[in-house]
Amino acid sequence: MRFGKGAATLRMAARQDRPQGSAFGAGWRPGALADRLAGRLDPDAEREFGLALDRTLSDALPALGIVFGIGVLLFGAWDYWIAHELATTTVLVRLSLVLLGAPGYFAWGGRFPVAWRCALVYITHAGAMVCSSALLPGGLVLAMPAITGAMFPLALVEPRLRRLAGLVLPPALLFLLLGAKVLPPPVFASCALVYALVLVLVAAVALFQGRLLRADFLAERALAWTARHDSLSGVLARGYLVELAGHDLALARRYGRPLAIAMLDIDYFKRVNDRWGHAVGDALLCAVSRACSTQLRASDYFGRVGGEEFVCVMPETGEEEALACAERMRQAVAAIRLDTPGGAVACTISLGVAALDPAHADFGALLAAADAALYRAKAGGRDRVALAPHPAGE
Repeated sequence: MRFGKGAATLRMAARQDRPQGSAFGAGWRPGALADRLAGRLDPDAEREFGLALDRTLSDALPALGIVFGIGVLLFGAWDYWIAHELATTTVLVRLSLVLLGAPGYFAWGGRFPVAWRCALVYITHAGAMVCSSALLPGGLVLAMPAITGAMFPLALVEPRLRRLAGLVLPPALLFLLLGAKVLPPPVFASCALVYALVLVLVAAVALFQGRLLRADFLAERALAWTARHDSLSGVLARGYLVELAGHDLALARRYGRPLAIAMLDIDYFKRVNDRWGHAVGDALLCAVSRACSTQLRASDYFGRVGGEEFVCVMPETGEEEALACAERMRQAVAAIRLDTPGGAVACTISLGVAALDPAHADFGALLAAADAALYRAKAGGRDRVALAPHPAGE
């Protein structure tokens, strides 16, 4: 399954904690057993999994639908072999229903939800197989392997039981209705029993496939999280932060919107490592990351770009708001008291703030301006915030 996220979605993903995804549903509730068998995830992860599955299904549906439609029409040769005098009628039935479902092959600019597309394609095409077979002598019995066999590929691409049931039940009911009319009662009873057993097998395949796809989804999401986040502090890694900032800077330039960044550095961090050890230094990096992250808005994001250097990107933010946010982060870090066997460890940070200006060629130039302001803050005595001057004024 693939992921496709715009800049706003990427910013939301950047704010998420470490990926969760364990099966949920503690205690009994309706459908709890099926949820456990399918390996359903927690509600947010399950929703994201469903969206990813829908995107994959939407991309695959044109090819799958066309192949299904061609297969249904090619079975017209089987109709001719069974009863050539009825073949013209059955082929017209097949063609009419396939053409009726053909619009479901395509998304039509996203205006046609994938669930409805799948329903239109499968119900019409499977219905074509059932209706045409019912017109032939003994056709429903002979066509049962093809009619029921078509459900197994469906279970592989749509393993969600509720949706799968909504797809397979209408053709099943049509089969039972027509079978009751054209088949002798003993034959009909046997066919109904076989059909029911196949439905159970299809459900089992869907459950197993659902577990596999959810496991792949969780592994993919965990891998993406690891690639995008710093392994120690859990905040964004430098590469991912630069990617997000590039999206937001381009939007800010296009629409003339403000954007600011703050670069910060832990004061005298080397002394902490030398005196207390690297384990305490790592714990302090994590504490600083948490303290700063709590001061951000939902649209802001925060990442580690060096050993003890961090950057906060603030879309839709002017100089005054950026300075206020930087000051909140400075005060939050100053309040840290990290308990260690050797006593409490405190620290301060220095911050450089830079607001986007037309003279900034790219994010690298904006980052360099914030870095220069950070050094001015350090030169001015540390534990303070400094604002980068506008490039035109330098």
